[in-house]
Amino acid sequence: MFIFNQYRLKALSEASCLHYRKHALVMAVLLFICGTCCLIYPFMAGMYLSYIIGMMFMVCGFYTFYTLYSLVVFRSRHWRSKFVSVIFALAWLLLGFSFVIHPLIGMTSLSLVFSCFFIVGGVSRIVSGFTMRGNAGAITNIIIGVLDLLIAVVWLSLNPEQSYLFTTAFIGVEMIFSAAGFIALRRNLTPAKHKKLNLNDTPKTVE
Repeated sequence: MFIFNQYRLKALSEASCLHYRKHALVMAVLLFICGTCCLIYPFMAGMYLSYIIGMMFMVCGFYTFYTLYSLVVFRSRHWRSKFVSVIFALAWLLLGFSFVIHPLIGMTSLSLVFSCFFIVGGVSRIVSGFTMRGNAGAITNIIIGVLDLLIAVVWLSLNPEQSYLFTTAFIGVEMIFSAAGFIALRRNLTPAKHKKLNLNDTPKTVE
């Protein structure tokens, strides 16, 4: 989530504005495509989302093992911290493997965790939107925050079979709103054009 107020926008140089405009356009296009796919193909999008989450968990597990190997080599921590690292690494790997093997069960079991994330994200976006009201992107942040809370409520109220499809659809809608937010950010990142001095406008001296 990007938060830009008028002071930060004015402080950016022309090169930085062009740089962020390109990235905002790329993010808007990707979010719009992913959101549209979630709405059109919710079942397949949910499966791919489960695969991605499982792979991320497995990467976290392997990275934890790599960090643990560094701790063992350099003997920088106590054995209790190493034991806790082993437990977390195994948990990451088992969760990731279960999500990849059983995507339907993985998406259902993760619905509660995602609901908590959406609640925290929704509240933070609404607070940031009211804090920066009157600036660029404030209304978009509030809309996305309300949508996050709506996703959490729907997620917690539905049964596991319904939550799979409805959650994927709501995530697609949020992606489309996020794409609109990046488009609004791109419009406000237009670099200020400096007025060129015309030769005819130069002051003339009178003798």
